[in-house]
Amino acid sequence: MEKYLKGFLLISLTTFLVACANPVNSSTPISSSQTTSSIKTISSSKDSNSGGGIVAEQLSTSSGLTFKFDAKGARITSVEWDGKRIGKDGFIAGRVANRIANAKFDLNGQTWNLEKGAREKHQLHGGPNMNGWSNDNWTLIDQTSNQIIYSLHSPHLDKGYPGAVDITVTYTLSDAGELLIEYDAVTDQDTIINPINHLYMSLNGNNSATNHTLWLDADSYTEKDSELIPTGTILSVEGNKFDFRTEKTIPQNSYDDNYVLNGEGYRRVATMTGTLSGIKVDVYTDRPGLQLYNTNTDICLETQNFPDAIHHENFPSPILRKDETFYSKTAYVFTKTN
Repeated sequence: MEKYLKGFLLISLTTFLVACANPVNSSTPISSSQTTSSIKTISSSKDSNSGGGIVAEQLSTSSGLTFKFDAKGARITSVEWDGKRIGKDGFIAGRVANRIANAKFDLNGQTWNLEKGAREKHQLHGGPNMNGWSNDNWTLIDQTSNQIIYSLHSPHLDKGYPGAVDITVTYTLSDAGELLIEYDAVTDQDTIINPINHLYMSLNGNNSATNHTLWLDADSYTEKDSELIPTGTILSVEGNKFDFRTEKTIPQNSYDDNYVLNGEGYRRVATMTGTLSGIKVDVYTDRPGLQLYNTNTDICLETQNFPDAIHHENFPSPILRKDETFYSKTAYVFTKTN
């Protein structure tokens, strides 16, 4: 209940700020004194009341694990440990991350055509050329010694999606190395939503995706066609390259696939280790799916709803109804094994 209340208060604040910038008639006006007291403005790189200093848009542990952020895309720009970068460009993808077939969907008897690039057939990560929420300038609402909160007002028909959405993303870092990411969102009419953090990781600090092992708690994955769109069929990982139920080395540049995670509720779903550095990341989430994506240089473990879920009744629903609250959380816990 406390999380939902926090999300409601933050989203209400966001809505007010947008209203100040674009005045409309309101039957319940709010005075500026009710909002400015809850917004923290960081005027320098140090906060004298923090007890140790707050670096603007940066969170760190006593062991030197550092996360740097930027309001564009509410993103993690860099994760650094022992002077080496082990993560980068963790932008927030949405309104609906991953793919929507043919860049359109039906909701409440109406077809909604989404924006897409000139050469694109499907929409990816919520906008043309992947430019959904990741390309928007979010508002830094608050920063403390261990937490950063961003908000965004996504208007009706933003990138073609119905309904105005107000969303906050809260990053909280514990001194034990746990980065908790919480999403709170509301809408003024029925819409669909699937926000993710697209953090690229290279745990050995050498800008390479080699020498990483992975354990993934998933017995199945969603089949995809040649255009990476789910067919709706769920397949077993047994006896093929998708099976990470026993920890093994990740083949290089081999995956862009959604896993059907075992269990429900908030639980540990994956562990990845850089075998050269000994740096390990445990992934916890309450989401039903995880996209494993790797390149020659980086690996992503993106917790999510299933891709193109709006077109498959056997997938978890991505619909957010008017006046409902979307809340989800994911944590990346960074430790060292040696």
